[in-house]
Amino acid sequence: MKRKTIAIVALLAIAGGLYLTLFSPEQDPHYYAAACVAIKDMHETPDSADFPDKLREVIANENASYAVDKVAFDKHSAQGAVQRYQQLSEQDKSRTRQSIDDCLSVMLPKKTG
Repeated sequence: MKRKTIAIVALLAIAGGLYLTLFSPEQDPHYYAAACVAIKDMHETPDSADFPDKLREVIANENASYAVDKVAFDKHSAQGAVQRYQQLSEQDKSRTRQSIDDCLSVMLPKKTG
């Protein structure tokens, strides 16, 4: 009986590890908004080399000023925002530079269902 319990616990641990490895966590929408601020107010684009630093700066400023729920900087989420921008059409990329509202309407994923 003890061997079965150990085997079941081991299988669950392996399954949990595989799940965490293979399925990335859900993208934090704060990073899309931070990308829009960096694009519009800082005149940076995710194509520039300074963009990750600007994104980190926006998140840090948000945390320092008004946020009740602080957002820890996460490289994975920052990279997700960059990838989202890179997948946009040229027309959508142009819209991201028009205003924060336009940028958010383009960058935030559309809810389905």
